[in-house]
Amino acid sequence: MNNDEEIQVLADLVHIDSRNGNELPVAEYLKHLFDEHGVKSEILPLSSDPTHRANLVAEIGSGKPVIAFTGHMDVVDFDKSEWDTDPLTLTIKDNKMYGRGATDMKSGVAATALAMIALHEKQVPLNGTIRFLATAGEEVGMGGSQELEANGYMDDVDALVVGEPSGLRIAFANKGELNVTMSAKGKAAHSSMPDLGINALQNLVDAWEDIKQGLEAEVAGSSDEDLGKLVFNLDVLNAGTQPNVIPGEAQAEINVRTTPEFDNEAVFKLIQEHVDSFNAGHQGTITVANTMDIKPVKGDKHAKLIGAIEQVAKDHNHGDIPVLAAPGGTDASRLLLHKSLGFPLAVFGPGNPLVQHQANEYCDKDMYLEFITMYQELMAEVLK
Repeated sequence: MNNDEEIQVLADLVHIDSRNGNELPVAEYLKHLFDEHGVKSEILPLSSDPTHRANLVAEIGSGKPVIAFTGHMDVVDFDKSEWDTDPLTLTIKDNKMYGRGATDMKSGVAATALAMIALHEKQVPLNGTIRFLATAGEEVGMGGSQELEANGYMDDVDALVVGEPSGLRIAFANKGELNVTMSAKGKAAHSSMPDLGINALQNLVDAWEDIKQGLEAEVAGSSDEDLGKLVFNLDVLNAGTQPNVIPGEAQAEINVRTTPEFDNEAVFKLIQEHVDSFNAGHQGTITVANTMDIKPVKGDKHAKLIGAIEQVAKDHNHGDIPVLAAPGGTDASRLLLHKSLGFPLAVFGPGNPLVQHQANEYCDKDMYLEFITMYQELMAEVLK
C-alpha cells in the first residue's frame, strides 16, 4: 500500500464509532482488510455482548516463538461541541491527524495490521509467528483482553508488544490499579439527638483514616526501583441528605496504584483487615468490595525485544530512545495475568500520550507512517 492508502485505513477506523461497546464493526473492517490481502484472521464475539462487541485475532508466520502485538478497538466518549473538527472524521492539519482514537489507539491498531499485511505480501521469511490481538473494552474493564487470556491466546506467547501511544519511548512496566468501594451502614436520626443514631459518614471517615495510616506505613517501606511507591487516593464520597439528619448510609471509593512489591492482593487484604478491626470496636458496619483489579506488570528492560526496538529506532535516526516505567495501565495487565514478572513486554506505539482522552486528540502523520515501517522491521527482527 502507498501512504495515502495507509492513511485511509486509519480514516476508516476513526470513522467507526466504537465508543465503549461497539467494537464489532471495527473487527469486521479489520477482517475484511486482512481477507483482501490473504492474512488469516478470526472474529471472536465477546460473551457479554456478542451482538456489538468482539475481539479479533490475526496471524502471519507459524511455529515458535510467538510474538504478540495488541491494540484495543474501543475509544473513550467525546463531546462533539468541544472539538474543532468532527471527532469521527480524520482531519489532517499541519501534519497532525485529528479524530477520536487517532492517538488512543486506532493508529496503533492500523499500523500493526498494515505491517503484518506488508510482511505477508513481501513474503518476508519469519521463523515464528506474529499474532495480533485486537481487543474490545480496554477503556472500561478490559473485558476483551480478559477473555483472550482466559481462552488461551496468550498461553504460547513469548513476548508482547502493546501498540498504545508512547511516541518514541518504550515502556516496559506499569503500575496496577485497584478500586475499592467502602459502604457504611448505620442508623439515621435527628441531628439534635445523635445518640439515637449511628453516623455512617463519621464511621466511614474514621475507618478511612485507619486505612490511610496503614497504607502510608507500607509506602514508607515499599518502593519499586522502576515504578516507585504505591499511590492511593480517596476519590469519591457520598452520604447524607440534609444537614439536620444523621446519615444512616455512606459510600466511598478508593483508588490505589499498586506495585509488584505491594500488589493488589496485599493492598486489599490490608484494607479488609483495618475494616474488620474497625467493625469490631464500633456500632454499625462497613463492608468493602473490589470493583477494579488490574495487576501491576513489569517486563525486563534488558530483554531481546527491547533491544530490537532500540535498534529499529536507531536505524530510523532516532538515537537512544528512553526505556521507562509508565504510570498508566494497558491490556497487558490482563494478558499477562499468568505470566511471571520479567516477561518480555514493550509498550511502543504511534501517538502522543499527552493528548489521549482529550478533545482534539491527534496523531502526527509522519509518526504514524513511520511506525508502520518500524513495526515491519521489528516483526522481522524478533523472528530472524
